[in-house]
Amino acid sequence: MQIGELSKATGVSVRSLRHYDKQGLLASRRAQNGYRVFHADSVSRVEYIQLFLSCGFGTREIARFLPCYVEQADFSQHTCTAGYEQHLEKMSELDELIAVLNERRDRLRHVIANFGETKYANLSAVPPAKQAENRPEKAA
Repeated sequence: MQIGELSKATGVSVRSLRHYDKQGLLASRRAQNGYRVFHADSVSRVEYIQLFLSCGFGTREIARFLPCYVEQADFSQHTCTAGYEQHLEKMSELDELIAVLNERRDRLRHVIANFGETKYANLSAVPPAKQAENRPEKAA
């Protein structure tokens, strides 16, 4: 299938598909007319790529574990350990980001609740109880 057909089948822009091809996430060959030609299984590869992008992975990260999803009929955390570890690391990254964002939200709520205060001391401190609530628990 040509790149335009793959784009229509997946809803992904031609530009993105070219990028995925350049990153090694998709394999194409050149037809005699110079057009990229993709294998029929490229649709499922693009669907996986889109899923993992929506989870927060970058294309370089995806390239490391995508083969587990598309080349192994039966895989698990034991047969694709590197991919599984990457997923756990991404979850940890997101948990840390959520904690930072929760802290910022609480700080902003505090500033809004004290809006109109002119003294920095009244605005800068978030009540300690709020800070403790938003700290992520460490896994044992």
